[in-house]
Order: sequence, then C-alpha cells, then structure tokens
Amino acid sequence: MTDSPPPFAAQRVLFLMLLLGMTAYSIGAAVVLQTNDGRGLADQPIPELDSVVIAVGIGTAVAAVAVRALLRRRAAGQPSPERGRTRFLAVLIPLATLEGGCLLGVTAWLLNGNAVPGLAVALVLLAIAIAIVPFRDPDADA
Repeated sequence: MTDSPPPFAAQRVLFLMLLLGMTAYSIGAAVVLQTNDGRGLADQPIPELDSVVIAVGIGTAVAAVAVRALLRRRAAGQPSPERGRTRFLAVLIPLATLEGGCLLGVTAWLLNGNAVPGLAVALVLLAIAIAIVPFRDPDADA
C-alpha cells in the first residue's frame, strides 16, 4: 500500500457509499416494520437496548468528532502527501464510527418497533456523518 491517499473523486465515492449504506439499511428496516404493522421483530421489546443505543450514540458522536478534530489538526502541520492521507483518515475513521452507532440505532428500532430512541439516534448520527463528508477537495486550492 502506498502512503498517498486515493484521488479525491474516489474518496468522495467511498464516503457517499458509506452514507448510502446507512440510508439503505434504514429504508430496509422501515419497509420491514411497515409490513409488520409497526411491530418490532423481537418477541418482547428490549428496554435495555434503548439505553444502550443512547449511550453508544453519544459515545460514537463524541469519538467521531474528537478523532476528526485531532486528525485535522495533525494534518494542518504536515507536508502535502502526508496531509492528504491524514485528511482522508480524518473523514473515513469518524464515518466508520458513526456508521456503527447508526446501524445499532436502526437495529434497535427494527427489534423494538419504537422510533424513539433507536431511529432518532440513528438519524442524528447520519446527519453528523453527512455534515463531515467533504464535497470539495481541500487541497485543490493549495
């Protein structure tokens, strides 16, 4: 593996596919719940899962934002090839972290059938993920 990041166009496609994966799973869960008259797939609701979803959602959001800030600061002081790689990781790692929390939230919604907190947490994490995806190459002006 080389130390240079993939071209920005490839990075953007990768980031968008991660967002699409979270969105597609959410849509799939919605369709399953709709066909099941809104009842979750678990025999009995699992209230502990709601607490776990909230804790994991907060944890993944904080971790993603912290890692992104740390890597962006590190990238600012690096020369061009390393800076691009670090900037790529500053988006990819938080996106993967947010994806895990989002998928857990959707799964909790699918099992319990309650949109709150599972779907609510998932949508907040998806919104954060959308907000951190760059649509312009930050090195294009450099």
